[in-house]
Amino acid sequence: MKKLIYLIILLLTTFSLSSCFDIVEEIDMKANGSGSIKGTLNLSKSKTKAASLMKLDKIDGFKIPSEAEIRKEINTVVALLKNTKGISNVNHRLDFDNYIASVSCDFQDVQALNAYTKTLALHFKSKFNDYSSYAYDASKKSFVRSYRLSPDAKKEFNKLKPENQKSFDQAFYTSIYRFQKPVQKQTNTAGKLSPNKQAVMLKASIPNLINGKVSLANSLYF
Repeated sequence: MKKLIYLIILLLTTFSLSSCFDIVEEIDMKANGSGSIKGTLNLSKSKTKAASLMKLDKIDGFKIPSEAEIRKEINTVVALLKNTKGISNVNHRLDFDNYIASVSCDFQDVQALNAYTKTLALHFKSKFNDYSSYAYDASKKSFVRSYRLSPDAKKEFNKLKPENQKSFDQAFYTSIYRFQKPVQKQTNTAGKLSPNKQAVMLKASIPNLINGKVSLANSLYF
C-alpha cells in the first residue's frame, strides 16, 4: 500500500492500520498541456480510530509518527516539489481534526507531471513511477494514463491474513481528470463521464486495484 500513497507516506504508515480511507487523485488539464494535480488521503471515516492510534508509540511493529514528524515529512515533500523542473504553486493541507492530508501543485506540461511522480518516488524509494505515467498530445487531442500492476504491492498485500485483506474493502482509490474540451471517447469502460463530458472519474477498491481486477489505465480522446 505504501506505493499507492507515496505523497503522504508517514500518514499511510500510521493510518493504513485503520483500513477505511479514500485516496483521491485529481488532475485538471488545460488544452495546452499544462495543468494542476492534487493528491488527497481522507481518513475522516476512521478519524476516531486514527486519533486513538496517534496516542500510541508502536502497533504491530509499526512506529506511529507524531504530528510533528508528519508535518516535517510533508514539508520535505513540498520543498522537493518546489525544486522540480516545471512544477510550481506547491501547496499542502494537514487536518488533524478530520485526518485529511493533501498535496497539490501546478505543472508546466506532461513531462513535468511525470517528473512530479518521479520526484516523490525517488524520495520514498518507491518504484511507483515505473508503473504509472501520463502522456498528452495536443495534435492528436489525447490524454493517456499508463498504468500496470505493481507486483511488489500485490506481494505485500497477499502476506496479510484473509480477514485483514477483507478489512480493506472499504478503502478506495479515485482518479478524477478534468478537461477544457469534451471527451469523445475513452478506452477504460470503468471510467464514468460527467454530464458535460469534460471530466472522467474512476473509483476502485484498493484490493481490486492491487490484485489487478481494475486498472487505472485509460486513453481519452477529445
